[in-house]
Amino acid sequence: MKIHIIGSGAIGGMAGAWMLKHGEDVTFIDAWREHVDTMKADGLRIDGILGQHQLDVRALHPDELDEPVEMAFIAVKSHHTDDAVRLIAPHLTADATVVSLQNGFNAERIAETIGRERVIGTVPDYTAALVAPGMLEYTVIGPAYIGEFDGSSTPRLDEVQRLLSLLTTTNVTSNITGRIWTKQCYMSWIVMSAMVDAPIVEVLRPVRNRMLGVAVVRETLPIAAQSGVSLESDKYFQPEILVRRDEEARQTQSATIQGLIDHCDHRSNEPAARDGYRYVKQGGGMWWDIVYRQRPSETRWITGAPVERAQQFGIAVPLNNAMAEMVYEIERGERPLGWHNLDELASLAASLGEPLGLEG
Repeated sequence: MKIHIIGSGAIGGMAGAWMLKHGEDVTFIDAWREHVDTMKADGLRIDGILGQHQLDVRALHPDELDEPVEMAFIAVKSHHTDDAVRLIAPHLTADATVVSLQNGFNAERIAETIGRERVIGTVPDYTAALVAPGMLEYTVIGPAYIGEFDGSSTPRLDEVQRLLSLLTTTNVTSNITGRIWTKQCYMSWIVMSAMVDAPIVEVLRPVRNRMLGVAVVRETLPIAAQSGVSLESDKYFQPEILVRRDEEARQTQSATIQGLIDHCDHRSNEPAARDGYRYVKQGGGMWWDIVYRQRPSETRWITGAPVERAQQFGIAVPLNNAMAEMVYEIERGERPLGWHNLDELASLAASLGEPLGLEG
């Protein structure tokens, strides 16, 4: 089967690279012309947590796609999803499968255009970066979750699991909508970390910032409930604990975030673990776009999307609303990055009665 990676940056590029390494027929497509030109001339280079790799790849500019598409992994940023669907739609075979390998509610958007029967939803919980044309960095290992919208088990789902498992642990879920919402909720503290030009582990180390992150995530939980979604617990996200504000719960929440810090901290703590390699990407995806790539982030589709749904339901989310507006101001050059942004958000949280310490 021919596989097309639509958006061959961090997430899609890593998945496609490991498929190619294991003998799959993979074509990489990306809108960044310099990235494609470099892959055509010099191949795809990868560094990071799995070491150095150099792959000869087949890469195309979007306007060069002129062939049947049997299986497509859409891995573009949320704001480019519609363009990606328009690109592949005329080329889809009768039984084509389209996988949304993205954050956000993009699987639903894709399904509305080409039909739910064609689409598989995923949640990629590994992280990587496109650090330069033709150069990827694999930063944090994590699982991928996949599922059919109706929760069924199908041969094509098995195939998607096989392909993604070439790179990372891939878990099939009968509740892919709930899993997508789960990440959508906890991504609020990732967005929060993008307001400071500092590694995410530094942002989350202070207790106040941990509890501030918990407060912004807590606000999103009623939106999921009102939407009829069942969130899923995992190692770093326990909604049954996050809804609580008591001292015991706060201690548990802080310990959970410490576990997340430990999971990510190899980027700063082990620079000499492999030939002195030092990671370029030290923050989350929103931080990476704003600081490193100097472009608008996915915040409108990550925090912004739940905020819009909260407004439809009449649910107050003042912290997430304020945080999203602050990020938009940063992206427009109207607000500087800095710790003062977290101070401002913390002041709002305190005025709302959110506990920002572990005791009392």
